[in-house]
Amino acid sequence: MDIAVIGAGGSVGRQIAHMIVSERLLEKDERLILVGNPEGSSAKSVFGFAVDLTDAYADISPRIEVTLSPDEIQADLIVMACGATIPVSRKTDRISRDYLAESNHPVFERYASALARHGRGSEIVICISNPNELAVAVFAKHLGRNRVIGMGAFLDSLRFRKEIALDLGIRRQRIHGFMLGEHGFNMVPIWSGIHIYGFQEDDLQDTLGRIRKGYQTPHFHRDVAQASGTLKTLISEGKVQETYALVDEYPPDIRVALKPFVTHFSGSKTVTGTAKATMELIRTITMGNDAFISGQLSIEGEFHSIHSTIGVPFVIGNQGVERIVEISLADEEKELLLQSSRKVQEKIDAFL
Repeated sequence: MDIAVIGAGGSVGRQIAHMIVSERLLEKDERLILVGNPEGSSAKSVFGFAVDLTDAYADISPRIEVTLSPDEIQADLIVMACGATIPVSRKTDRISRDYLAESNHPVFERYASALARHGRGSEIVICISNPNELAVAVFAKHLGRNRVIGMGAFLDSLRFRKEIALDLGIRRQRIHGFMLGEHGFNMVPIWSGIHIYGFQEDDLQDTLGRIRKGYQTPHFHRDVAQASGTLKTLISEGKVQETYALVDEYPPDIRVALKPFVTHFSGSKTVTGTAKATMELIRTITMGNDAFISGQLSIEGEFHSIHSTIGVPFVIGNQGVERIVEISLADEEKELLLQSSRKVQEKIDAFL
């Protein structure tokens, strides 16, 4: 297998490339292609990064190649991790992923169209770049819906399960559950689909009710918006510890939306967590077995008659998306998801 990382000079792309080598995801005769931006600082740094990786992992390193041209990218699996990101200045008012669309849409088009012209015709693309839904929509337009997956809901679902596990004092692996919808503050927690190993139904509902602290699904987006306003004030004052302490007072689903926001503006960004989740998705795809996961897909009515690009559950194999799975939803969850999908599609329509 050959893997290409578009944006290998950026913080997330660089971390993913490092993990691919250090965790021996590729054999020595397979290729890791580091793709840099010919108009940015990575036009130089990505070459040095390739040499540094080879020096560090000479005994286990795959063949590492570098390119600055979208037309030269040929791989079995491609990680799209380039484009503008939200500034980390605590004083900025531009805290929404939406403003990234204007800057990143031409970038998405450039790489997606190049892959359509010069790619292998079977590559799977994992989109990390934001807005995640727009990235998936653009690549799916050029390459087909079954070969393009967004990391948004996959990462959000891992965080959702982790936050529930923290409240219960158990391992994340005992919990099954999804975050769906738009990646960001308009995600949708699917509490009705939570299953926990070792919990009977009555005990499960009592336990989930306790850790939700009285918060209700219909008000989820309102609660997140209100909380983020308070957190923004604290962050602007440099009170990072106090901000995290406030976040911890909320239930698991709201923490999933708020913690990455705080981490980003703390100056740390969400690099390691995003890279590790991407590695988990890559391993899931390359294992050869079908897996039931969630992620951003362009859908055409397969999930509760929604036509948009949002996070949904699906079965994936080593050739891409096998099928979308229409799980049952509580009425309030379905309504939030419909609202989220309409908002996303309005944004996408503005560009496509």
